[in-house]
Amino acid sequence: MIRLSILGPTELRNHDGVFEHSFLSGPKRLALLAFLVLNSSYGFQRRDKILTLLWPEKGQKSARNLLSNMLYHIRHTLGGDSIISRGTEEISINHDVIWCDARDFEEAVDTEKWMRAIELYRGRLLDGLFIPNVSADFEQWLDLERDKFHRMYTESLEHVALLAEKKRNILKAAEWWGKLAEENPFETRFAENLIRVLAVAGKQNEARQKVRDHANILEKEFGADREEMVRKLTEKLDRYQTETADASSNEKLSVLDKKESASIAVLPFEELGQSAESSNFAKGLHQDLLTRLSGIAGLKVISRTSVLRFNDTQHPISEIVAELGLDFLIEGGLQESGGHMRLHIQVTDTKTGGHALAETYDFELVSSGFFEVQTNLAEKITVALKTKLTPVEKARLTEWTPTESIEAYRLYTMGRWELDQRTEEGMHHSLDYFNQAVELDSDYALAWVGLADALMLLFDYGHESADKTLQKAEEAINRALERDSVLAEAYASLGLLHSNRHEGTKAIHALNKAVELQPSYAEAHNWLSWNYQLLGEAKLALKSARKAVELNPLSPEAVSNLSVSSLYNGLTEEALTEAQRALDLQPKWTTSQFYKGLALYNLERYFEAASVLKNLKVPWAGAGPKATEALCYFASGESEKALGFMDDFLMKGNMFAAGLLCTAMGKTEEGIGYFLKIGYWDDWPTLSIYHLYPEILKPIRKHKHFPEIISKVEKSRGKV
Repeated sequence: MIRLSILGPTELRNHDGVFEHSFLSGPKRLALLAFLVLNSSYGFQRRDKILTLLWPEKGQKSARNLLSNMLYHIRHTLGGDSIISRGTEEISINHDVIWCDARDFEEAVDTEKWMRAIELYRGRLLDGLFIPNVSADFEQWLDLERDKFHRMYTESLEHVALLAEKKRNILKAAEWWGKLAEENPFETRFAENLIRVLAVAGKQNEARQKVRDHANILEKEFGADREEMVRKLTEKLDRYQTETADASSNEKLSVLDKKESASIAVLPFEELGQSAESSNFAKGLHQDLLTRLSGIAGLKVISRTSVLRFNDTQHPISEIVAELGLDFLIEGGLQESGGHMRLHIQVTDTKTGGHALAETYDFELVSSGFFEVQTNLAEKITVALKTKLTPVEKARLTEWTPTESIEAYRLYTMGRWELDQRTEEGMHHSLDYFNQAVELDSDYALAWVGLADALMLLFDYGHESADKTLQKAEEAINRALERDSVLAEAYASLGLLHSNRHEGTKAIHALNKAVELQPSYAEAHNWLSWNYQLLGEAKLALKSARKAVELNPLSPEAVSNLSVSSLYNGLTEEALTEAQRALDLQPKWTTSQFYKGLALYNLERYFEAASVLKNLKVPWAGAGPKATEALCYFASGESEKALGFMDDFLMKGNMFAAGLLCTAMGKTEEGIGYFLKIGYWDDWPTLSIYHLYPEILKPIRKHKHFPEIISKVEKSRGKV
């Protein structure tokens, strides 16, 4: 078998185990081979798609000749059966002939064979490969693939490190944390875990050297205060040493189990006096504090959506703590009088009931005073919570000022409040406020983001056309990023813009950047889940959905996303539970009702499912509820009743629903015929062809025309 290694330095060995050096001299040949290998799980690839990726500047005829020559060279070098064709327009790799380490690696991670995954990962995907004159889409695809494989490798290392700790194998745990620290030298979390296990192992000198090494790296790369970093890490090391100095072996090992991060919620600030001015700034201060704290990887910050459900005095603290699963609760009150502000803040340790922090601030209502208070408060909270900060996090926490204009800030806050109402009137009002804010301060990046979000929501809710909104939204996002290139909210908006334009791969890239910059950005995690669903990435969708619910446990949208992502991954009972929980949070939300019906259908509770789905309208899902209802009738033996839906599907042009019902009745060719008639694949058909109705669609997925169908799906969703 031919062996292709693309994780780390590229190697290609023929059937006899001999290196094929000549093949590797052509970077585009290797790029084509890697593209076919990594996309083979999606079936055959169309030639026209490959042409636009690898030869974007060539004409159709010239590019086709280049591709044909390249395929001839591959077959000549690796064997005529190394590349297989379907018709004249589709090609794929033959895995019976070519083994690839990247595919083996993915399978090892999927099956949780962590050690096998670590053995296979010799370095970054196609390390050092430069491919001239390819499209930006290909470069972005390759960057995303590299990031994906590196992320999976990091996760594998962390799994084995934690497993070693669980087994009380301290030296092995230190080895794995050391590899993680080498692989991610700027990540303080990995360095701290390495220092922790070295301390437990009694290797104090080595631990202190790691402290100095990590501080040196951060000073060199980010200009961090080396002495301050050494001091903080040494304090932590000394604490580990103190905890283990006179302890028994088991007590020493218990240090491995200590929790390193804190779960916190910031309740809406009480508006003392109820003046319009204090109300405005209380809302803004609450939002800004959440934003600052959400950018810290060491904190799990509960989303504003969830905490707003406790925006009254009827909920006892114990209920809030239990509902949100908190370590710390932050409360405050703001009072304004004649341009003077008084802010009182307290941070409660939920385990002891005591105050970790209690502060009162008096300041004048000018931008310098207002934002200085925010900075000082955020700093004191992180100190009180004993939260570790990277140099980048500290700089963002202490140096960031959104605007120099307090009036622009007031207008922005009012715009956000109007936008949160999700009414057409509120969206238009928010546009006015955001426009006024950027007129007062054209460098106010968050206001530009607000403007973009308002425009996109007007489009999302069907109040305005794409022509009137999306181009203006793109211009606003670009202005925001020009003013603040590390603004998570701007990347999240960019992700939504790409999603609205059905540019799935680009949406994923932007949203991953948003959560990298702001780890507790619950909405971005939720949007990531949705976009992963539409690109057929069920496991990644579930991972993002779980993170979104962890950060925003009372969001109907996040819980609903978790429900359907669980369904895609075969966790049907969990899917039903979460769908019902989403309905409990927002009873009239039909999306959750649809997901409940899907879960009941998959549990073969057909009569219950049909009852839930009957007459259900879910605008984004089109014929989805009705088609699933028809399937319930067919599965329960009421074939005539099921067939009664077909005329409606055909009359309304619901080709996927018609094809799905035909396939369920054993008419595979007829079903394929309907699927091939679909020009653009909308949300529900896309989710279905990737994830839903697996038993019904099994013959479709084995059909010779399935690659053509998937190619149309990918084109519709902007998958590269």
